[in-house]
Amino acid sequence: MSIINITLIVYMIASVAYIVREIWRSGAIKWISLGLLILSFCLNLTMVAKRSIEAGHPPFSNLYESLVFYACCTAFIYIIFEFVYNFRIVGALASVLSMLILFYATLQDDTIRPIMPALKSNWMLIHVVTYMLGYAAFGIAFVTSIIFLVTKPFVKKTKDDTGSEGKEILLRNFDKLSYKIVAFGFPFLTLGMITGAVWAKKAWGDYWSWDPKETWSLITWLAYLVYLHTPLVLPKMNINKSKASVMLSIWLLVAFVIVNFTFIGMNYLPSASDSAHIYGSQ
Repeated sequence: MSIINITLIVYMIASVAYIVREIWRSGAIKWISLGLLILSFCLNLTMVAKRSIEAGHPPFSNLYESLVFYACCTAFIYIIFEFVYNFRIVGALASVLSMLILFYATLQDDTIRPIMPALKSNWMLIHVVTYMLGYAAFGIAFVTSIIFLVTKPFVKKTKDDTGSEGKEILLRNFDKLSYKIVAFGFPFLTLGMITGAVWAKKAWGDYWSWDPKETWSLITWLAYLVYLHTPLVLPKMNINKSKASVMLSIWLLVAFVIVNFTFIGMNYLPSASDSAHIYGSQ
């Protein structure tokens, strides 16, 4: 069995373990679920390192390699936030998200090919790593938003029940967690854009050429910039906190769709042939 299939299976088992932990609340299951996810991450990271050694260059030259690294970053970012904020219920969906990204990688061409001279740059390495860390953080924020939106109606229905106050606090914490994760990922996205511009200048002679992928990268950046600043504006519009939280969570869902359209969907559009970044689909 290949390492990628083993990694997919361990991600799936980790997700199940997180669900079991939420049901049984067992201390042993707590560490088993986290341990399985860390094992998944280590296997995923091994794939990245192995590919880099085999290819003789950083493994970001095509969509397959980028997706494998994307899945690895997603698991890594979640593990950090679990240790910091202890929101373990997110682990089930975070594991599934990494698994789905990695599964999608298996559908891509994994042939190792020589890379074009423009990709042999340290700026390209920094650009891709920072972008993937930003995308991974937004993926975890996407997961927390789903949990918030799915859980909120049930908390509202049981607002008079015993323990509902704790549930409402949990909801507010999920809302805050989403914001903190985006605030963590946004600087990486920004640094990715800046280093990408420097790389483009050195490789093609222009910092910015408004090619399709660059344009959608800017749209992605603006989407999360708006999200980060919206909480400052909504109170002035007399929108209550509950409705504002729902609006912001929905915005995060849309923003993450934009992320994946920029990263993956662009490769399937006719206009992508005009992009200097089309190498990612090769």
